[in-house]
Amino acid sequence: MNLSKNSFRTITVIWWLCFGAAFAASSSDFQAANQLYDAGKFSEAAVAYEKIEPKTAHVYYNLGNALFRDGKLGLALLDYERARRLAPRDPDILANLKFVEQRLGVDEVNAPPRALQRLLRSAIESRTSSEWSVNELVALWLTALAVGICVFVPKVRTVFFVVAVACLTGFAVSTFALSYEVIDSRVAPRAIVVATETEARFAPVADSTVHFKLAEGTKVAIREDRGQWLFVERVDGQQGWVKSDAITRIADL
Repeated sequence: MNLSKNSFRTITVIWWLCFGAAFAASSSDFQAANQLYDAGKFSEAAVAYEKIEPKTAHVYYNLGNALFRDGKLGLALLDYERARRLAPRDPDILANLKFVEQRLGVDEVNAPPRALQRLLRSAIESRTSSEWSVNELVALWLTALAVGICVFVPKVRTVFFVVAVACLTGFAVSTFALSYEVIDSRVAPRAIVVATETEARFAPVADSTVHFKLAEGTKVAIREDRGQWLFVERVDGQQGWVKSDAITRIADL
């Protein structure tokens, strides 16, 4: 069925009005949450920030601040990490994330044990998945363009061959980083320990022997999910079964 111009305009206007109303409501909720925070009502502010949808990096950051001031450091770290994933180069987010890790004493535990691993993770986490995807697409098109120039313009073949190799390298790096993030998040979702102290056991039963303990704020990868029990792996490779209510996934599923 074809829409008339007037019908199309009406639908467009309605869409923009709905969008504007949603944006205004979100902005109003954010201001209300900020006022609660400024008044020192950190618990109420955290609840208000939690209700805001969709959550931006700024909302997660302020939620983390409210939870930190309310004494819930594990949850604060969780929301700082969520904010970092949306804005990986924001200096305030990175500073608060590091500060809370240090306060909880998990900054060393959460860092990969080897320098090369730390460098690789730092490089991959410096961009969002969307940014890596754009980089991949741009590098692919530039590679194709450079190869085309090499073929059809022999006089500048040497220069553009070098350009093509550089762009192809950029494409490979972007593809690797994007694949690593996507596969890693699907195969072993990342989570944060939010309980004060959690016991990792050798088996998913309450009376199993305790293997090691996980401090609040520790980052883990979930290797297996059995409902009430999760098989997790710490950054240093230590593995064990923990109660599912002791940790929270960074990415909402």
